[in-house]
Amino acid sequence: MINRISNSIRNIGLKFSKNNQGKINNNDGKQLYSQGDQEMIDTFKAYIATETYRSCYYEYDGNFEKFTENEENLDKIIDNPPKYIQQKNRIKEIIDSQIMEMFELIHSYGGENSYPPPLKDLPYYSMEEKVKRCLKIKETDNQGNPIDHPRGFRLHVRKSDINHEEAGYGVHIEGECVPGTVIAIYPGDTYDGDNIPSNVISDNDYMISRYDGTVIDGRSWNKRADELILKEKFFKKLGTKSSGTDLLCYKNPFAIGNFINHPPIITKDGDGDTDQTKEPNVIAYSYNFRSNFPNHLSQYIPNKTVTEHSIFNDTSVLRRSLLLIAFKPIKNQEVFLNYRFNPDLPYPNWYKQPDLEEAKRRWGSTRSLSIHSIINRN
Repeated sequence: MINRISNSIRNIGLKFSKNNQGKINNNDGKQLYSQGDQEMIDTFKAYIATETYRSCYYEYDGNFEKFTENEENLDKIIDNPPKYIQQKNRIKEIIDSQIMEMFELIHSYGGENSYPPPLKDLPYYSMEEKVKRCLKIKETDNQGNPIDHPRGFRLHVRKSDINHEEAGYGVHIEGECVPGTVIAIYPGDTYDGDNIPSNVISDNDYMISRYDGTVIDGRSWNKRADELILKEKFFKKLGTKSSGTDLLCYKNPFAIGNFINHPPIITKDGDGDTDQTKEPNVIAYSYNFRSNFPNHLSQYIPNKTVTEHSIFNDTSVLRRSLLLIAFKPIKNQEVFLNYRFNPDLPYPNWYKQPDLEEAKRRWGSTRSLSIHSIINRN
């Protein structure tokens, strides 16, 4: 099944590459790549995943094996997809239902912080301190509380299985997860990409961007969540309680997308050849919480708006966010997301690009008023 999906997506990528052959960037003379093309491919990925989820749960009672027994199920999804806007609408329908289910579950017990206990005296605002944090995590058994997901598996933030110095925590699935399942939310302050303070950007590898230019800073969320945990302990020690709905956004146990790692480099045939990586098993997908999102649930949205785009400031959007969605069946494994670092910039020594053509498109030219960016922002 996975090979069938991979081949289909690869063929779409080849189609875009062929269409762009001969188109040269006037600034550097290189072949022109378009973010809009990659956005359409990523939307198709999310469509395949969420339609698989739809069929599994609506027709096979969540049984993925039964879904795969009939090859026509996947053929129907891949071979006859609707147009781009219809794909977005169908994805939204499945995601909306899952978000409501997850948030209602959170509200039923008042929320919980699933982050590991804070490591004292090891701040987030330095790459040097980050390496120290990672070493400390490897040496200890520091871990968060396992969280029950509405779909029957558990999520657990604990030591990553990856063996390099900058890999600290990772997100692990305990149990089995169907493709198309919303795994996690990427928490953090949101900025318009053209309006981010320099101190937020400096040494920050917890930033992730959407196609509409929104950037989410997960580092600030990590720091604030740690501070609130310590503060709450302080309050309890004094015999008082910390209260207030403004703290509930830090008690969303699914706000752990910032702990998901890039796939590790693996050796080939044990000969030390490091020219491949493990495959990512989740994809990132932009999601907007709307202004009509239920009030009793909106308190748990783990994103806060700092700066907005001056033109596309849609009042119907309450918060801009990013979801991590299973693209493959995941069973008792760590979760991996392709970070898609810019191929024109130097990589860290632990990073390998899983798909260079995808990365070139993701960091290619933008159409400032494209239909894709407008739809994604709205």
